[in-house]
Amino acid sequence: MSDLMKKLAELESNESSDLLEKIKYRIENREWLRRSAIIAVKVLSALKAQKLTQKDLAERMDVSPQQISKIVKGQENLTLETIAKLELILGIQIINTSSAA
Repeated sequence: MSDLMKKLAELESNESSDLLEKIKYRIENREWLRRSAIIAVKVLSALKAQKLTQKDLAERMDVSPQQISKIVKGQENLTLETIAKLELILGIQIINTSSAA
C-alpha cells in the first residue's frame, strides 16, 4: 500500500471515529441538548424583539461574544446563574420554578 493510500485510510478511519463519537455524545446528552436548543430559540427571539445584537447581550452579561454564540447555538450546558442572568437582562422566562400543587 502506498504512503498516500495509508494516509487516506488513516484519515477515513479518524473521520469515522469522530462521527461515531459525536453521535454517541448526542445520544448520551439528548435531554439537556434539547432544552439548550429551546433556550437558544427563546434568547434569539428576545434579541430580535428588542433589536439587540449578540454583542449587546454579551456586554450586558459581562461575558465574551463567543459565550453568547455558544448559547444561541443551543449546545451549551447552561448553569442556573447564566439562565437567571438571561432572564433578568432579556426580561423573559426561560424556566418555570413554580410548583403545581
